[in-house]
Amino acid sequence: MKSYHKIFLGTFCSLVMFSGCFGEKDSQTQQQATVIPVSTYQVQKQDTPVSFEYPTQLRSQQRVEVYARVEGTLLEQNFIEGDVVKKGQKLFKIDPAKYQANVNIAKAQLISAQATFKEASRDWERSKKLFEQKALSPKERDQSLSAYENAQAGVANAKANLDNALIDLGYTDVVATATGKTSLTNYDLGNLVGSTSNNNALVTITQLDPIDARFSIPSKDYYFLRTLNQDNLKVYYVLPNGNVLDKEGKLDFIDSVIDTSTATIQARAVVENKDFLLIPGEFSRIRLEGLVAKDTITIPQAALLQDAQGSYVYKVVDGKAAQTRITLGQSVGNSFLVQSGLQEGDVIITNQLVKLRPGVPVNITNPQAQ
Repeated sequence: MKSYHKIFLGTFCSLVMFSGCFGEKDSQTQQQATVIPVSTYQVQKQDTPVSFEYPTQLRSQQRVEVYARVEGTLLEQNFIEGDVVKKGQKLFKIDPAKYQANVNIAKAQLISAQATFKEASRDWERSKKLFEQKALSPKERDQSLSAYENAQAGVANAKANLDNALIDLGYTDVVATATGKTSLTNYDLGNLVGSTSNNNALVTITQLDPIDARFSIPSKDYYFLRTLNQDNLKVYYVLPNGNVLDKEGKLDFIDSVIDTSTATIQARAVVENKDFLLIPGEFSRIRLEGLVAKDTITIPQAALLQDAQGSYVYKVVDGKAAQTRITLGQSVGNSFLVQSGLQEGDVIITNQLVKLRPGVPVNITNPQAQ
């Protein structure tokens, strides 16, 4: 009987020892299984290229309506509708007969006024000498001077009338007041133009070179833009088909007032358009490149997490995942600028994010440098 108890006790002890060993081994295996393999990169401060892109609608710098400035019959049209005309180019001819006659009358009046002035000048010279010799009364002297001055004014008046007549005659040649592309005309040859009752524009000229792009910059981007190095700022027009115009533009205006209804500020870029590839009214995009954010930290989009409290990432601290809150700045391609929350040298986890929890052990399998 004692022998039986000894055998049973020995067997039980063996089973307990075996079970203990098995439990210890299983616990170690389970602990190893909870270590999550992750990829990381080490944060570095560096100069980061930044670009912006905004929708825009192209606009002509100048759109001029050409009117007849004198009344008359339209005799000639010296361009084809849709042509590009240059400033000063003759577009139309209005019947000049009436205005040429007015010029002739004004010339004749000037000749008459000049003759009267010559006569008054001779009388005035004689009157001065006679007055000095006391052979002429003061009243007669004053009358001679008055006649001289009136004749002088008559010449000036005649010259002014001639100038007006010549101006009206010149207006019978209707010239382009700007360089650009012409619209359809509103009158046919033979029509009466320039009358006050029906004085519509003869044609409209739209300047195409250079051409403007006006766009709105969100206030957040604007304040960030002011902090960037703009020494190498480049402006590109992105066409509706996605192609980029080969001509580089220039940012020539940023407003000084933010539109409170949209929280944006107006800006304008201008670019050469000698081939007239860009058309006013067309919707396009403006891309600002060549900007640099100095000494900044960026993180890849893959490392970013967000919840109700904001944005955060996981850092590796003592072999474990540590949740770290960050303040994001501008997006840059597939990365984000970080305004606060990270320091140079921090190691950020870039994958397995759904499996991570604060304090979970991690094993770095693919370290990367930013």
